Amino acid sequence: MQAHKTHETIRSRVKAICATAGFLLLIVQPSGMYAQSASEVEYRFKAVYLFNFLQLIEWPTTAFDSDESPLVVGILGKDPFGRLLDDLLKKERINERPVVIRRFEDYEDVEKCHLLFVSDSEGDRIPAILRQAQQRQALTVSEIVGFAERGGGINFYIENNRIKFEINVDALRRADLHASSKLLRLARLVKPSKDG
Repeated sequence: MQAHKTHETIRSRVKAICATAGFLLLIVQPSGMYAQSASEVEYRFKAVYLFNFLQLIEWPTTAFDSDESPLVVGILGKDPFGRLLDDLLKKERINERPVVIRRFEDYEDVEKCHLLFVSDSEGDRIPAILRQAQQRQALTVSEIVGFAERGGGINFYIENNRIKFEINVDALRRADLHASSKLLRLARLVKPSKDG
């Protein structure tokens, strides 16, 4: 009963974020002196989305060294979030696990992480990054155009001035990850492209 109530609360929160993010992006135009504000608004909401993904994706027990191991969020390449993720997640616990943020400059440096945000700066290395992430049972998230179609897990996109996301269910399955049905209902589902 408690779990059902928690999932309903999360679902309501995600829906509210979707609506609010679109509204804020509409009124804060990315031009002139407002450019930084628009970017900050966008990444604040994307940070909240990442937090919700952590709650709505289930990792196998083999993805953790022990019951006390943290849930690790990695950012690969140029970090568009700044301190936003750190501030949002610093005291959070998900399924009794603390959340830790790590930043990596090169995909070969990526250690064990559970959610890996792949920055735009890494667009030329997607195939190698995805191979490595899948072996480590990591959820990959990006905003690179076509990321999910090329085998990434979740991809942000903007439509009608709203932040939305698409999910490649096959990619999640290959990494042995399970997405909540509530999360899947909020996403556009994509299949990998044949040349991905």
